[in-house]
Amino acid sequence: MIRFAEVRTWPLLAFALLVGLQAIVLAVSLGGQVVEDWLAWIGMTSLVLTVLLAVAVISTLSRAQARARLAQRTMEEAIDALPASVEIFDAQDRLIAYNRRLVEIYPHMLRHFQRKSTFEDLVRESLARGGIPEARGREPEWLEERKLARGKQGAPLLQRVHDDMWLRIYESRTPSGGIVGVRMDVTDLIHEQQRLAASRAQLRATIESAANGILTLDSGGHVLEANPSCEQLFGFTAAELQGVHLGMLLGAANPSAQEVASSQEAPLDPRSLLGQPREFTARHRSGEALHLQLALAEVRTDTIHLYVCIVTDLTERKRQEERLRRANELLARQSTTDGLTGVGNRRLFDQLLQTEWQRATRAGRPLALLMVDIDHFKQYNDCYGHVSGDDCLRRVATLLRSCAGRGGESVCRYGGEEFAVLLVDTDLAGAQVVAQRCLDSVRLAAIEHVGSPVRRSVSLSIGVAAFVPQNGDPAQRLIQAADTALYEAKQAGRARLICQPPARQLRPC
Repeated sequence: MIRFAEVRTWPLLAFALLVGLQAIVLAVSLGGQVVEDWLAWIGMTSLVLTVLLAVAVISTLSRAQARARLAQRTMEEAIDALPASVEIFDAQDRLIAYNRRLVEIYPHMLRHFQRKSTFEDLVRESLARGGIPEARGREPEWLEERKLARGKQGAPLLQRVHDDMWLRIYESRTPSGGIVGVRMDVTDLIHEQQRLAASRAQLRATIESAANGILTLDSGGHVLEANPSCEQLFGFTAAELQGVHLGMLLGAANPSAQEVASSQEAPLDPRSLLGQPREFTARHRSGEALHLQLALAEVRTDTIHLYVCIVTDLTERKRQEERLRRANELLARQSTTDGLTGVGNRRLFDQLLQTEWQRATRAGRPLALLMVDIDHFKQYNDCYGHVSGDDCLRRVATLLRSCAGRGGESVCRYGGEEFAVLLVDTDLAGAQVVAQRCLDSVRLAAIEHVGSPVRRSVSLSIGVAAFVPQNGDPAQRLIQAADTALYEAKQAGRARLICQPPARQLRPC
């Protein structure tokens, strides 16, 4: 409680003493007794002092009243300066005081304010003007509810007025039975809350309808919320996913042994996933393998710390990529494979020769080539037909692959009945061994050839060449050398191999 002036007791005591002295002098005078000079002097003195004291008391009271008026005016100005309206009702609920802000909120009610109307009259006037939208259509019921709750609300009342203004109303009952009300304009706050609610609803609708899975994680990486796409993606309901650690849903794609060990020691830390999107493997509830891409963002404020994960299902795309890769591999094999014999074609041979020639040049390692020709193959076709001739080519190609080693990848059909066998890291002696093995293998196969002037079975002529390539040497040099050796083998009677250069050998089969 603020005390504006302190009451002093000594002027009153002094005034009472002086009045008492005057009363004594007056009593003596009225009693007919002769008043002594000193007593008269005392009476006169007390009279003068009484007058002076009365003047002092009046002056003190005047100053106290001035201070009280100043304090009241200051308080009224302060209340008028408040951004909220202030209204004071007496015990009969009649308006006895209000500030300027109340008039600004209800300018049409000024006449009723000045008449010091009751609260009920004021509310009825607002209802009659349609100033309380929430009460429209049920004005009497709303008025009774408002009267019953008057001064009893445990929380402030939020009320919309004039269609576009929101007020938060505080009401408190005073010890004397009156009510003090404060009305604050919270229109901007309500509009902001409405905009925020609309944004949240829009965000929720976006999340619910998003094609990608969206997970909300706590700071430790545990699932707080999951949208319907996540439910469909993993096969678990949002309630089942809630509380599950991210590491239980995802497994690193092609993890190293070190990563596997570390993942067993500690769960997946969401902070390690910040930055660029990462790809992971996972499992559907049914056990179906999933290939996912995860993009993670951190949400941190003064009060919350969350992570939001966007999960994209790459499973079908990966399947298509795998099908495309296999199709490309098949196409590549078909484009470099001889359709009749199944060994490499001329195109593959040219590619292999260039690749291995360059590698041998860098490493200083030898590279050998066998040029193989089926002897008198035209006579074979004439004698047995082209179908049998094709079968003969396939059988010879199979035998050559078994003799060449390295899975037979280096055997190619060079053209017609001619084959080329490229041998990596093989000198002339080693190439000669392989060539001899080819001659022996075909001989032991005993493929009938009655039209051959050499023998009664299919035979081969092989030219062998080997080089350690030098910088600047063309790969064609190896082909020319092996082809020259093959020509010499044919000229020497066929069914044999000839090595050239550097050694020239004539080794009949």
